[in-house]
Amino acid sequence: MFWTKFVELCEGQGLKPRQVADEFDVAPDTVTRWKHGSVPRADTLEKIAERLGVTPDFMLSEEEYMINPSEKRSTFKKITAIPQRWAGLHACFELSNQQLMAIADYTNCRFFFLNSEDPEYVPQNKKDKEKDKKRAQQIEPLIDILDTLDACADTDQYRILQIQLSRIVLYNLGKAGWGKRKLSACKYLSTPKLEYLYTGKENKDDSLNYGLNYSELSAIRYETGISYVYMFTGVK
Repeated sequence: MFWTKFVELCEGQGLKPRQVADEFDVAPDTVTRWKHGSVPRADTLEKIAERLGVTPDFMLSEEEYMINPSEKRSTFKKITAIPQRWAGLHACFELSNQQLMAIADYTNCRFFFLNSEDPEYVPQNKKDKEKDKKRAQQIEPLIDILDTLDACADTDQYRILQIQLSRIVLYNLGKAGWGKRKLSACKYLSTPKLEYLYTGKENKDDSLNYGLNYSELSAIRYETGISYVYMFTGVK
């Protein structure tokens, strides 16, 4: 078992077993004995394990999987950061009719659409380069939208607003060549949630019957290279 682990760990780090053995002045005959089932002395085993970033116990155990030390540190940092992110989540803040009308104008949709459960987004107005350019340059509606998607939807009305804003995003992404199939391949997005947003067919798991949250929107931006402005306005 030791030899198998030793070889796999070396290969995973672009090393040769003989090369690592030489670093600790291990004789060729000793390496040959390792190949046939023997194990290193405790002090040698400890040095090799440290060199390869694992524990001596792992090298002698039946465990088949390991976590790369650098990945382990990264994962630990993410876990310890979760409480801070959780504390930063905020409840829904009430949007005025004026804000909602500004959002409807910014996203080029009917005001009624933002308060409905209609799965099909249809642009309100036809293309007009000058008007579209001015519309896309507005800042306040975009800020309100991003704040909306970052909030916890603790009311049905807010949940519907998040869903409809998400459907506008999916529509504009589709125009840019990022349709349902391509988005479903993104590892940070839930396929059942996307299916619900596209079709309106509810999942048995209610937690999937929601709009895209800010983290998912950020992942889409990273994956596609498409700006938030285009996602919500369809204007390049």
